[in-house]
Amino acid sequence: MALKTFLIFLFIAIVTISFAEAQSSVGIVHVNGTLYCTANGSPGANGNATTVFPNATLQVACSADVVANAPANATATTNGEYRVVLIPRPNATVDSIVSNCRLFVLTPLSTCNSALPSASLVSNLRFVRTVFISFLRLTYMVAVGFTLQL
Repeated sequence: MALKTFLIFLFIAIVTISFAEAQSSVGIVHVNGTLYCTANGSPGANGNATTVFPNATLQVACSADVVANAPANATATTNGEYRVVLIPRPNATVDSIVSNCRLFVLTPLSTCNSALPSASLVSNLRFVRTVFISFLRLTYMVAVGFTLQL
């Protein structure tokens, strides 16, 4: 009976350790925000009166192998809201993702306003916070500020 209890304990310990090692210290990363139809993708002087950039295609691409599903794509909603989900490699850190990944708006600005250039936008990422939900880690990041990519 003691051997059976020991084997059950050992099995649970192995499964727990394997699960813990498989998870990145970063967890799943959500890059989210609202994209506006302006030359820098941010709200203009009018704030909430600024037109959003609906249905724009966004992509997070990384220069190093820190994310398993890079490049990761998403489409903005009709309200200009977007969320790109990244699955970091087990050895990735928040710093390695922030320093190696950028958010691209692939849809040209002229799509939402013909007075804007036919260029795309690009932004670095900024860490916001990591939250724990049961055994799951969620790390939130946002765009630092978009610039034109000609």
